Amino acid sequence: MSDAAFHFSPRPNRAGEIRWQQWSEDAFAEAQRDDKPVLLGISAVWCHWCHVMDETTYSEQYNIALINERFVAIRVDNDQRPDINARYNAGGWPTTAFLTPAGEVMAGMTYVPPDQMKDILTQVSGYYKDNKDSINDKIAEIAKNRETAMTASTDEDALSDQIFRDVLHATNDAYDPIFGGFGSEPKFPHSDAIDLLLHAYLRDGDRDALHMARKTLEYMCHGGTYDQEWGGFYRYSTKRDWSIPHYEKMLEDTGPLLRALMKLYRISQNDDHKRYIDFTIEYLDTWLSDPATGCFWGSQDADEDFYPLPAEQRKQHDPPYVDKTIYTSWNATAIGAYLEASWTRGRPDLRARALQGLDYLWDNLRTDEGGMHRYMAADGPRIAGLLGDQAAMTNALLDAHEVASRPQDLERAIHLSAFTREKLAAPSGGFYDTPEGHDGLGRLSMRQKPIKENATAAIAFIRLARLTHDEAYAEVARAALVPFTHVAESQGYFAAEYALAVDLLLNPGAEIKIVAAADDEATRNLHAAALALEVPSRIARLIDAGDADALEREALPAHPAPAAYVCYGTLCSAPVSTAADLFDMVARTRQAYEANRPQEPLAGPRSERASD
Repeated sequence: MSDAAFHFSPRPNRAGEIRWQQWSEDAFAEAQRDDKPVLLGISAVWCHWCHVMDETTYSEQYNIALINERFVAIRVDNDQRPDINARYNAGGWPTTAFLTPAGEVMAGMTYVPPDQMKDILTQVSGYYKDNKDSINDKIAEIAKNRETAMTASTDEDALSDQIFRDVLHATNDAYDPIFGGFGSEPKFPHSDAIDLLLHAYLRDGDRDALHMARKTLEYMCHGGTYDQEWGGFYRYSTKRDWSIPHYEKMLEDTGPLLRALMKLYRISQNDDHKRYIDFTIEYLDTWLSDPATGCFWGSQDADEDFYPLPAEQRKQHDPPYVDKTIYTSWNATAIGAYLEASWTRGRPDLRARALQGLDYLWDNLRTDEGGMHRYMAADGPRIAGLLGDQAAMTNALLDAHEVASRPQDLERAIHLSAFTREKLAAPSGGFYDTPEGHDGLGRLSMRQKPIKENATAAIAFIRLARLTHDEAYAEVARAALVPFTHVAESQGYFAAEYALAVDLLLNPGAEIKIVAAADDEATRNLHAAALALEVPSRIARLIDAGDADALEREALPAHPAPAAYVCYGTLCSAPVSTAADLFDMVARTRQAYEANRPQEPLAGPRSERASD
């Protein structure tokens, strides 16, 4: 396989002398034919220690020779194949996994130094040669346990507000009161947990939750985890106080963090928060943007020598490598962030840019038979039908529908949701991460139901239910959430998006219906106010006063127009015509709805209840 098929470290190395193959039937067939174990290396373009391993471990002549002689070497890019990474990652990048020719794991680790690799290669190849029967017995046992776990029963009545409360307690418990964030070091942003805290403030007026979210974002922005020269978040901090980062910059992280910053700013109206929103957008526009498509590129490499330099000195050096790959789910999230920024910051140019990118994804990374594809390669879209891509794209389409009121975006979201249900729904509830027949090699033959992607999909179906008033979508969302009611307890704040999805399902947010006779300033002001409501969740819809069918479906009159109607559940308000009146009406309608709604008593965290 030529070096062009793989991305090695940008610095001098000999990793390309290893006979790497792509993940393929041919590679596993060779392993079975020659009775050799597989060395699986999972790397990423942006990964610092992947580069180090290329320059050291995989450049050592003894290791190169031993790998080529005794193993079939397969190299996988994590960003391009999240399905493989989900099944074989051994705790980080690079992942160094040793597999049987059938694709089952014998051993797994992350970075391996050169001298240690020599011993491991010898031990693994010898162990495989001398212990095949015991290896096969162990693999059969693992497969049986996996099947049992997949068919475990679930309690359909277990969805309750207590799930939100439990995960919020877990987030509180993990919070670092000195430096913000969660846990100690290394410290990752955990944007889902930040979002959950902000949601808790908007939901219950929880000022402690607001304080934790604000402190976390401010310490990140003011510390070393944010590039103070060019803008943009680094991937994580090696230190508890956010001072020393790992310098890669990921679109995957930047989109959610930008949205968290905007939600915080709309609460705080703080100029410093606004500055970091604008600075982050400036970074994305400058370094991770594709002007031809309106999309965003995947990442910018870590470079611990370059990034500490002042901006003027950086101009004297080549900038870190940018991976100019368009990844669907990451783009969908960033597009959603730009749509949100367009009304949060009053920048219609960002809306136009986001819609351009969204249309590109729909037109170029989707097929009728495969749904959204994972990424755009030189010869076209690759890796069809992954749940994460379908879910993120559906949510981006719904963002666009609410912000830009384009009919085609809702139609596309409905179309993509039908694909998701047809190709990915599991008979026992929830969604698989891959479609049937996706890839039968190794562990990919066993489809998984990941909690985070199921939560993202559930949120999309909840939004569709609110927008279309079709409760069938809500039932799909419920089925996606039920299988994880007990998993969430063990995952703590890592289940933050799941807890958010459960809360959105059980507690309908505000629905704002705006009857508009024209695209005039009064209509735009009402629409902007609806989008910016300080509520835990909302649906904002523009309805043409001349569309008799739409008005009949919504039971709304054509006059007055423009006029906004506020609904919580089946309780709807009288019309209002100004932004100030809308804010007041939302508060009053929400108060009336909650006063007449049966409330489930909430207990403390599960750990407290267990000790009672």
